[in-house]
Amino acid sequence: MAGILKIFYIAIIYVSLFLVVIEDERECVTDADCQKKYPGPYEHLLKCVSGYCVGVTG
Repeated sequence: MAGILKIFYIAIIYVSLFLVVIEDERECVTDADCQKKYPGPYEHLLKCVSGYCVGVTG
């Protein structure tokens, strides 16, 4: 039983570290980066906001 809990806790630590590394990576610097990353008919509606590509409506 203790071995199973130990493996479970180790898995949680590794997943947490993985999510921190993923969150640190920014998607874009300019609006053009979003248009390159997500090509399509609505690429003009994508804007780079705080390092992330965001769909602009309106």
